[in-house]
Amino acid sequence: MALSRRIEVASVAHNRAGATLFSDPLSSDETLIAEISTDTSCTLFCHRRQTDQLRVLRGSLELVVLENRQLRRITLREDEPTWVRIPPGVPHGAINRSSSAAVLVNAVIRHGPSDPRDYQPRPLPGGLLRQWEALLA
Repeated sequence: MALSRRIEVASVAHNRAGATLFSDPLSSDETLIAEISTDTSCTLFCHRRQTDQLRVLRGSLELVVLENRQLRRITLREDEPTWVRIPPGVPHGAINRSSSAAVLVNAVIRHGPSDPRDYQPRPLPGGLLRQWEALLA
């Protein structure tokens, strides 16, 4: 069965116990923490056999995904707990316009062995530069 190439955005399921908010667990093969510094460079990543499930824990950023030859911006903020699921083969990147780093968690689902090229940033294709600049405006 083929994997969907559709981006999914969902509120974080959670429960509260006193002053503590617990997120419901998310199924994954491994969990990564990433710190995204202030950056507006136009680079994308594309994983061949990996689904990224991203949530911002501190700060905010704009996730950029390439869908149907169009760049789409999804704002992620710590005060609006949201998961974004990016399936394999979907180019994506992040814009952090704030003055401090954003911290995010990635609950990775593996669909095969990792490929080192998956973690090498790719320059944005020239035909998409105008769209990227419009996102920054």
